[in-house]
Amino acid sequence: MTSSVLAGRRRIDPAAKRLFQVSMRNDFLTPRGTPYKWQELTASVDRTVIGPAAPTVVPVSYGWQSVSARTGIPEQATDWREWTFARGQSFRSVLLHAELDGADPPSDPAGSGDDPLTAPADGAVSSTLDVSYPDLPRAPAVDLLLMVSWDVITFEMIATNLINTAELRTVGGFGELRRISGTWADLQFTDPGAVAVFRNSRMYGRHLGHGRVGDRASAVYSLQCLDCKLDVRSGPVTQRGRSSYWVTVQVDVETGDLLHAEMTEMIVATLTGPDGERVPVQKRRLVRMWAGCGDPAEEEPVPVAGSVDPAALAEAAGLAERVSRYVQRQTATLGSLPQGAADLAVMGFRSMVGADSADVYRRVRALRGDLVAMSQGGTEATASLRRALPEHRRYLEGLLAFGQIAVDEATRLGVRDEPGRKALHDYMERVRGDLTRLLSLLERLEVAGSG
Repeated sequence: MTSSVLAGRRRIDPAAKRLFQVSMRNDFLTPRGTPYKWQELTASVDRTVIGPAAPTVVPVSYGWQSVSARTGIPEQATDWREWTFARGQSFRSVLLHAELDGADPPSDPAGSGDDPLTAPADGAVSSTLDVSYPDLPRAPAVDLLLMVSWDVITFEMIATNLINTAELRTVGGFGELRRISGTWADLQFTDPGAVAVFRNSRMYGRHLGHGRVGDRASAVYSLQCLDCKLDVRSGPVTQRGRSSYWVTVQVDVETGDLLHAEMTEMIVATLTGPDGERVPVQKRRLVRMWAGCGDPAEEEPVPVAGSVDPAALAEAAGLAERVSRYVQRQTATLGSLPQGAADLAVMGFRSMVGADSADVYRRVRALRGDLVAMSQGGTEATASLRRALPEHRRYLEGLLAFGQIAVDEATRLGVRDEPGRKALHDYMERVRGDLTRLLSLLERLEVAGSG
């Protein structure tokens, strides 16, 4: 590695635009980790020096040359569409611990910190940071553009701090990126009433070794930042959660400039509506940024869904019909018990299955309806079923456990010789068989939906 990187400095050519490619994919996940919808974006963005550099600080502007996006669910994806409204839009930032190529390396006296809030006395650098698109309308697409803009700044900031951390200047070195640990950002959206605050936890990096990106030799690093705070409020709706992310970065060994970065981020949160109801939120983000025009060969991160056998859908619908009749019978049986026994049985059912029998009956009927509609090619029913699969599985697994307990309890109470015991045992065996087979088919359906 050359001395320019060892010294912790990026050298930026003020006369040349630096072109980057960016890709972003946001997967919205079920509690079992299966994507049920996603957003994808690809873009070209150039970086230009926009003014004279203060010591160790270079102000830059990023301009979007092209942006295309698509969305989808496992069964289908929309076509790529270019966001013509984004072409020519720009945002501004600064490159810290950087200098313009051809300038003498500036001194960095102890205690200066190279902090954008303290570097220039006139505040010019802090006024350069601007990530907003005031001329664009309030729309979800613009919020995605804001999101990927912050990703670009994050990658640039990480690259600088990796080469600036003394512990990471030798291969195998490990250390904390102290200038990033604990930092926070107030992320703006197009909705003026929305407020999002992101706060980094401790960030650690490791110098993995050396590689190449195109014809440039690179230094390769990895880092992780776990359990970061991410809170969002929009009117009466709040989302409180945590973000953990892992990044691999390659920087040019001669200039210290960014060559390639790839991030995986996991977000786990709780969304609370105006009625106080809480909904779990799980999201996975895959973001890449690399210098140049070409796209490194890469497999699709989450393939489009495989096909589902129509015969399997029809069988699953029939099984759901039989299970619903079992739940209906169970409801009638509970109603015929003496009051005290009925109360205990209802409590046991609700505790084991997660809801009362009437609610479970409605859910199983809804499952059957979605399966029938899906077998007939219904897109909305397919999407609805994909989202509800984890919940359906939970109730069906509860029914399976409750059925086993019901038979065991009958045996424990000494009804093994009663005429009805064998009939009960045989009936519950059939119910268990139906539930087991239905769960197996739903598992196949979920696997097909995830690729």
